[in-house]
Amino acid sequence: MKRLLITGASGLLGANLVLEAMGAYEVIAVSRQHAVQQDGCIPVLADLAEEGAARRIVAEYGPEAVVHSAAATDLEACERDPEWAFLQNRDMARWVAEACRAHGTKLIHISTDAVFDGENGPYSELDPPRPISAYGESKLAGERAVLEVYEGAIVARCNFFGWNAQPKSSLGEWFLERLASGKPTPGFTDVWVSPLYAGHLARMVLALVERGEGGLIHLPGADCVSKYHFGRRLARVFGLDPDLVQPASVEDAGLQARRAKRLCLRGARAETALGVKLPSLEEGLRAFRRHGEDGYRQRLRALVGRE
Repeated sequence: MKRLLITGASGLLGANLVLEAMGAYEVIAVSRQHAVQQDGCIPVLADLAEEGAARRIVAEYGPEAVVHSAAATDLEACERDPEWAFLQNRDMARWVAEACRAHGTKLIHISTDAVFDGENGPYSELDPPRPISAYGESKLAGERAVLEVYEGAIVARCNFFGWNAQPKSSLGEWFLERLASGKPTPGFTDVWVSPLYAGHLARMVLALVERGEGGLIHLPGADCVSKYHFGRRLARVFGLDPDLVQPASVEDAGLQARRAKRLCLRGARAETALGVKLPSLEEGLRAFRRHGEDGYRQRLRALVGRE
């Protein structure tokens, strides 16, 4: 059986990747703090932001492919400490790419829509990136470091939501928890994205593992929506009151890191390359609800010992 190494394996996307990959691959689940406990998985605790760690692990386990989803994703923390952000999002990415190149290992590097300034979206892979936050700058630097080191790597930009294995809420979970409690909840009317359900994204990433060519690819959901409309549509799918979602502006949120306004991505290349139709937001939200009810969420949480 082929070996697939997943970094950030206890994170939102990483844990979904672990569940989706098991059975088709022997999974090497690399995480910094929360070891993944699952039959058929090899858990590895390591800090890949230490130079040499990635090379040692890739050499020891010899995977056919690596999905690098580990990153610093807290925009406010990145803004407060850009040096830390660049270590996590640029240097770590470079070291993983160097390790993969040295061993002839396929690499899919997970990036973000935040490499754009949000002035002219939706964006294709040909549009020039112009990040406006330390997070976006560090992720763009990571993309460039990966492709400079390893031309055959794939850099996948995305924006996703879903169930988290760890005790912290994703955007979808945050809306759901507040709405289920009957709390009025702000939704930004001036921030637009192309959200993709993490389970759908995991399947698309695994399909990329089988692709030959490298370079940039966007993996968005089919719909470009504001966070306000995302919250209202989530409410309807879960049978909750959409009127609890109140229109708000990101400009009034008191956030330190600047948020780009229109970060929607074009996914034509992904549809052609993978032979799939991008999932709609409705499809993603329905899968989100189904996985909250059929035991999938519990299996995710069990990966890090929460069940």
